[in-house]
Amino acid sequence: MRILHVSDSHLGYSAYHKIAENGLNQREVDVYNSFKQFVDYAIEKKPDLIIHSGDFFDSVRPTNRALFFALQQLLKISDAEIPFIILSGNHETPKMRETGSVFRLFEHIPYIYPIYKGKLEEIEIGNAIVHAIPHCFSNEDLKKNIENVKKRENFINILVLHVGIIGIKEFRRGDFNEQIIPSGCLPIDFDYIALGHYHKATQVTENAYYAGSTEYFSFKEAGEQKGFYDVEINRKVNFIPLKVRQMINLGAIDCSLLSPEEITHEIIRRADEEGVDGKIVRIELKKIGRGKYKALNWERIKKLASSALHFEMPYEFFEMEQELRGRSKIGNLEEEWREYIASVPIGGNKKEIEELALKYLHEVSR
Repeated sequence: MRILHVSDSHLGYSAYHKIAENGLNQREVDVYNSFKQFVDYAIEKKPDLIIHSGDFFDSVRPTNRALFFALQQLLKISDAEIPFIILSGNHETPKMRETGSVFRLFEHIPYIYPIYKGKLEEIEIGNAIVHAIPHCFSNEDLKKNIENVKKRENFINILVLHVGIIGIKEFRRGDFNEQIIPSGCLPIDFDYIALGHYHKATQVTENAYYAGSTEYFSFKEAGEQKGFYDVEINRKVNFIPLKVRQMINLGAIDCSLLSPEEITHEIIRRADEEGVDGKIVRIELKKIGRGKYKALNWERIKKLASSALHFEMPYEFFEMEQELRGRSKIGNLEEEWREYIASVPIGGNKKEIEELALKYLHEVSR
């Protein structure tokens, strides 16, 4: 049996406020293009089954544009008569049971199986049973659903989950509503376990795989390959890369002993070495004094950055670093705030707002 395992497409995602030729947000277009590549591959190869292991959409209430695109792609798959199981992940699952799911729109499309009701569902596809557990309304619900998973004899058994995993290694994202299970909960006697939520394509156990995301959604993912798995059950698992816009992290520069000219030179050297044209780029300035920061050659830096789709250069003033030294790190919450503030338009001095918010976050964490 041949299946395609894809995950975390986050349709409707947008960022950075760069506009494409069609008038849409460029990152939103990028996300659509990467998923369309996957659909084109699926129609060409015509597998026995497609599994999407969660976060099909980026939000509980996707825009009309995201819905229209999704329906277009699902109808292509339906017309090709390829069974497609779509699991609801934490991004598109409503917090309250009484809130309706957008997945209901897909229920009457032939060959499309939306799984979104917060409980284990079993779908028979040929000689396979797919045991699918969507994002649940509580951790207790998730635990009960996993306990109810029973292998069916004389069938190929496939389990689909949208969760983080903890064990010898941890596979989690730090989302506020993510659900986590121990790696020991993954049944070793299943033929394949299709996991979603973690954005890096990864083999977790002998039979369990995260497909990763189809695009970049955080600088924590910079440098990773994006794609999906083409799986021949009990034979081989092949990773198929997608052609996506590059996201690169040029690292951090310790500015404490460098002059403004040397800092500017190092920024440009790193950018030229990697190439930034059309890419999403980040470089961080550590321990830089306010005077040094103002004295950087901004004309050269802005000229360099103009060819990138997005170029961000967060900084840590030396004075602030000293002030905050010894305080506990906030970790994921701090990272989420930095990513959020970088993606939204704000009037006034964005950096001052970012610093002030981080200062308050550190204060409440003490």
